Amino acid sequence: MWAALFGGKKKKPGNTRSGTTPTTQEAFGPPLTDEELNANLSVLERRLNQEMVCPAGKNQVYLRSLMTGRSTTKPRIVLKCHLRKDIDQPQDVFFEEIRSLCCGDPNNCEAYRAFQERLGR
Repeated sequence: MWAALFGGKKKKPGNTRSGTTPTTQEAFGPPLTDEELNANLSVLERRLNQEMVCPAGKNQVYLRSLMTGRSTTKPRIVLKCHLRKDIDQPQDVFFEEIRSLCCGDPNNCEAYRAFQERLGR
């Protein structure tokens, strides 16, 4: 009786749990690479921090593991790039992009190019 009076039996619109939201997918990132699965992540993190070419990524590589409802995700290599925030891209950069863009050629990175244009270079 009380549930009927206070609306306890009604389903709330938009409260579906059938799938994950895009922000949840972005948080988990792309699938883990073989190198991330098989390598010592602490050594990999240190190596990427040493090889970093992009000024926004200097000593910004870290290991991240997210808490889920039942456990945690596998730890993975991530970099939080503040330059991406300025152009409305997700700030989290994962291993493959770190290796190819941040430690390789930052001129291929859209966020880095936008930063250089703001500086007038």
